[in-house]
Amino acid sequence: MPGLTSHWTDAEAHAALGLPVASGRLKAVRKVVARLLWPILRHQVEVNRSLLAELDAVRARLDYDERQLVRAFGDLEHHSSVLVRHEEPLDRHEFLLRHLEPAIDDIVRQFELVQDKIDLGQRQAFARYHEGVGPIRAELAELSRRLDEVSGEAARAARRANEAVARATEAAEAAPSGADGSGAVQPVSEGWRRALDDVWLRMGQLDLFLAEARRAFPSPPPPEALAGLPSGFASLRLVFEEAFRGPASVVSERVRAYADELAASGGPVCDVGCGRGELLDVLAASGVESYGVEIDAEHAARARARGLDVRDEDARRHLATLEPGSLGAVTAIHVVEHLAVDELVELVELAARAIRPGGLLVLETPNPENVVVGSSSFYLDPTHTRPVPPALLAFLVAARGFSEVEVRRLERAEQPPAIPRPKPGEPWSASLAPVVDALNTYLFAPADYAVIGRRP
Repeated sequence: MPGLTSHWTDAEAHAALGLPVASGRLKAVRKVVARLLWPILRHQVEVNRSLLAELDAVRARLDYDERQLVRAFGDLEHHSSVLVRHEEPLDRHEFLLRHLEPAIDDIVRQFELVQDKIDLGQRQAFARYHEGVGPIRAELAELSRRLDEVSGEAARAARRANEAVARATEAAEAAPSGADGSGAVQPVSEGWRRALDDVWLRMGQLDLFLAEARRAFPSPPPPEALAGLPSGFASLRLVFEEAFRGPASVVSERVRAYADELAASGGPVCDVGCGRGELLDVLAASGVESYGVEIDAEHAARARARGLDVRDEDARRHLATLEPGSLGAVTAIHVVEHLAVDELVELVELAARAIRPGGLLVLETPNPENVVVGSSSFYLDPTHTRPVPPALLAFLVAARGFSEVEVRRLERAEQPPAIPRPKPGEPWSASLAPVVDALNTYLFAPADYAVIGRRP
């Protein structure tokens, strides 16, 4: 084996011999002596062989450890070279850190100075705020006192006006029916009542705004409080409807024509765009289960104040949330003229989904077949988008699955009388009759019409 000395070789060669046997005359004697001593020397031979085997094992372990040491020395040399390569960057980083420490200390000092200035500014601003809040509170209290005085004066003026209207009404009722001026008292009285109702509404809104301003003080009132105050055309909506659509009592008489058919539908009836709730009043009086959906929050609040079930939300969004076939009827009185054509189609689709088989869809709108309506009165309401001809509305209702679609032109009591047709035999009667018929068709056609469809 590599690495063995001569002593080890000799030991292996003589491991099995008890005594050396020389040649010559004493060879026989020595053989005799060796045979005599062999029982004793035999054990020594076994010991020698065991020791040599153990020494072989020790030698093998030493060889393994030597190889491991050689490998460890190689790894150590590799790591040493790596450390040498990184020593220079570490020295450079150490140099940078030594130079950065003063800069960091300077930044910390600057930050502390800025923080001290901020704290001082906050304390000064707080002191100025407390110095100025006293006069502001006083001014607000004075303003509130003046507003209370104005509100009191307005309330007293409203009560006096109510009393004057009541006296005028009593006088009109007590006067003979043909007495001069009696016919003019009632319209004036109704106008005064509508104006006073609007005054009370505005006073209530002003009180709510002032309460919100007091709660928010000294900050300005939130934007939603300002947004809640009526402005633009929205502030005129109620008075506009009274002036151009008619009082609620008149509208209730108009929509009463649908009561029997809607009652036969079995309910519930959803009146989308219910406005002031005239149809809901009529249905409630007839014992028909119904509720309204109204996007105008002021209309919805007024209707709820009268005990009506009115939800303040968008009609299409509401219909989309209903279970299919959960309604007996859907009505929309003077709603479709406010919608774009895609919105109108979607409304009819959602109504068809929500109405159960046999239920009704009722859509009432201004009639553009009447030239006066189509060219003038329709545009009195600036929220109208475009007139919807009867043929178009009937087509849309039928195209979305309704059957027995009917166009019903609505004759109103307040509608101006048609031009009398010339009687046969009168001069020019044959020539004038077609002209009169055309004028009556286009100038005196019903101002409103309804499309009624049944869910198959």
